[in-house]
Amino acid sequence: MKVEIKERALKGGNRGLYLEYYEKGFRKRENLRLYLIPDNAPDAKDINKRTYLRAMAVRSDRILNPPDLDKKPEDGIDCTTTWLEWCDEYIRYSAGCGNGSSAMQHKNNVRKRINEYLDRIGKTDILLKDVTTEVVSGLYDYMRNEYRNPIRIKVREGQLSDYSLRHFGETINAIFNKALREGKIGYNPLRGLNKLERFHVADKHREYLTPDELERFLAVETATETERQVQRAFGFSCMTGLRLGDMQRLRWGDIKPMGDGWAVSIVQHKTGSPVTVPLNELALSLLPSRPENDDENVFHLPKEPGRVTKYVRSIRDKAGITGKELTYHCSRHTAATLAISAGAELYSVSKILGHRNLVSTQVYAKVNLEKKMEAVNLTKGVFD
Repeated sequence: MKVEIKERALKGGNRGLYLEYYEKGFRKRENLRLYLIPDNAPDAKDINKRTYLRAMAVRSDRILNPPDLDKKPEDGIDCTTTWLEWCDEYIRYSAGCGNGSSAMQHKNNVRKRINEYLDRIGKTDILLKDVTTEVVSGLYDYMRNEYRNPIRIKVREGQLSDYSLRHFGETINAIFNKALREGKIGYNPLRGLNKLERFHVADKHREYLTPDELERFLAVETATETERQVQRAFGFSCMTGLRLGDMQRLRWGDIKPMGDGWAVSIVQHKTGSPVTVPLNELALSLLPSRPENDDENVFHLPKEPGRVTKYVRSIRDKAGITGKELTYHCSRHTAATLAISAGAELYSVSKILGHRNLVSTQVYAKVNLEKKMEAVNLTKGVFD
């Protein structure tokens, strides 16, 4: 039997610890009544370390002296909640965790797609515990081959991209994982999907600018004021990692004094999480003159991302940067890559980018490793 320490997010940022006992066909939880406090709380590191050590001591005792558990396969399984009702519960839970508007819209859209598929197969009242791998496989097949997004009908005839499908699958997985943690089901049906049934995308190269390319990009003589605004904003994002949506909403009131310098401090539109980034000399030099009204936009950018991309690529061409399919989002990749190349720790870079975990940031460490390998390979054959 496996005995593992698990965490459960609670209101206020605390996390509750519990033990999970698992064998094939059996799963049970034991609430330890031990709680981790938010990482940004005073002395959180030491307090949480002591709490986790207590949890580990209990786990060790349970392994040496297993409790008398009633190993019924259906122990704790919810026999009343439907899949759609659980989706509603998951959406309420996500809203309580502070998910941003775009994340909540995505989760609601996933719920709608599930409802549409279940209506097609006549199973809108299917219980959560009765959702099998075959049912999920049918849903995935529907999303991959039949569903069409009416808003994107002119793009790929509305067929979802590989990235959209993977994002959909990640949310479905999260819905079932929460049910598993809550003890409402004994098995996540996604585990039974084979490789071909799962949604996945190739490991796509993240385009970014080198310091020399960024310098050339910012040195371009722009033809219009809008092009100039995009150029400045792109460079600012290369220093701060801010997304286009946040740059379009950036107000002068978001540029605040911090110590002997300045910082940009916002709540990210995509995630709803706050982020504060100190501004270096280059970032400050790209800011226009500050007006008296702090509610004014810092940069005046086109609303449509496609138009912004056209300006970015126009400046790229004028700078003589070839072989790179730049979009505005590449400025964010540039910020991460430059910081890691300069020796910044992954944790610090994750905070700059507003990532909720280091997994999202680790892709840039891989990029940095590739650059190091390229540099080492330059010596190949020199000493032959």
